[in-house]
Amino acid sequence: MVDFDVRISDSPTRILLALSGELDFPAGARAAAVTDGLLLGGRDLTVDLTRVGFMDAGGLGMLLRLRLRVVADGGVLGLCGVRPQVRRVLQLTETEARFGSVLTGTAADGA
Repeated sequence: MVDFDVRISDSPTRILLALSGELDFPAGARAAAVTDGLLLGGRDLTVDLTRVGFMDAGGLGMLLRLRLRVVADGGVLGLCGVRPQVRRVLQLTETEARFGSVLTGTAADGA
């Protein structure tokens, strides 16, 4: 089992949420517990998935719920660092287009 970790970088215009490990149902619940307390303030949120090698429906559900919060607050949720398995889940579930951007590069690359 891969340890799951959530790191948040907060700036006046954007929030970066860096996830690492397997984004499965238990990890999604842990990430949701962390992100539920975020004060969005209309800012965009980028989720860096560079270090996520696996995502299941539970992880996808967490991302979609987070997206709803961000959009309701006037922001855009984008994904970066999307690896092949995660991209495949997004494609199979036809949810890729719901995110502002889905990039393979990392947040450090300018995503």
